[in-house]
Amino acid sequence: MKRILLFNVAMLSFLFLGSCQEEENTIVQDTTENLNGASPVSKFLARAAQNNTSVDNVMDETSVFRLKLPVDINLNDVNITVATEADYATVADLKNASNSDDDIVTYVYPITVSLRNFEEITVNNLTQLNTIITQNEDLSDISCVTIVYPITINEYDSANQLADILTINSDSQLINYLLSLNNGVFYSINYPISVINPNNQNVVINSNIELRDVIENAIGQCGSNSGSTDDFIDVLTSGNWRISYYHNSDEDDTSVYNGYVFTFNANNTITITRNSSTFTGTWLFYEEDGVDLLEIDFQDDPLDDLDDDWELLEFSSTLIQLKEEGDDEYLSFTKI
Repeated sequence: MKRILLFNVAMLSFLFLGSCQEEENTIVQDTTENLNGASPVSKFLARAAQNNTSVDNVMDETSVFRLKLPVDINLNDVNITVATEADYATVADLKNASNSDDDIVTYVYPITVSLRNFEEITVNNLTQLNTIITQNEDLSDISCVTIVYPITINEYDSANQLADILTINSDSQLINYLLSLNNGVFYSINYPISVINPNNQNVVINSNIELRDVIENAIGQCGSNSGSTDDFIDVLTSGNWRISYYHNSDEDDTSVYNGYVFTFNANNTITITRNSSTFTGTWLFYEEDGVDLLEIDFQDDPLDDLDDDWELLEFSSTLIQLKEEGDDEYLSFTKI
């Protein structure tokens, strides 16, 4: 009973004890700051805290990891020792020197890679490297937002009805905590906290909404956007896509779309396949009041739940991140 009493005092933000707790007293709780591992705030916070895996993308072309320096590479038949981050410019210059080269980087193994969560792995060959790429999310860091530590997190494990209070002191601790959250584990951040924004200003954050907005607004300055409107259409209509994240208000509905393969055709139609079934839809990309919007429309359930004019947050050659303008609804497509 002592642990539950602690929870009642320190963690009034959690909703799930109120309905089915085996207690005589009814507990009424404020749920506005309640988060789990699938919450959009958690996703943005993890990217702000993650290892700066995009810093060397000119060399490894992935944000799954960054290469631990020094590393020896061969590029267009030229051997280069990349000893510091300043040497990335040498790699970029060599890639831009000619349009006739393949610009493929090969490594002298073994190499060491550092993942999003700062875990280091020694890689002995290309097969091992490709396995790491396929088994991990290719999400770029939002490095122009810095979390000021320490921060305090109130945690509740609904399966075991246990509460805890955690102190987080570093990016490494924060992202590993967020990536390790299991189903049924909820947390709230003890506000206020501070962050350093892209303008190097200290900003005091008092709520989940403020935290989400400051990180989301920074994407345009240090996210993974890859270019212009024409570039986006080229990316969208190239290859097949799957839904890697769909958060509808307070629900993570990603699993509803497991197995669906989306092909955005150049004639503004969408072909969707799942097992032996085929569905169709339409898409339109346009700008309104300075906001890039992707309108998608389907006729069949559950695809029609995705019908909307989605704001384009960011895109790369392998990932498209969308948001329902003015709502807490997010949709991500990952290239297959």
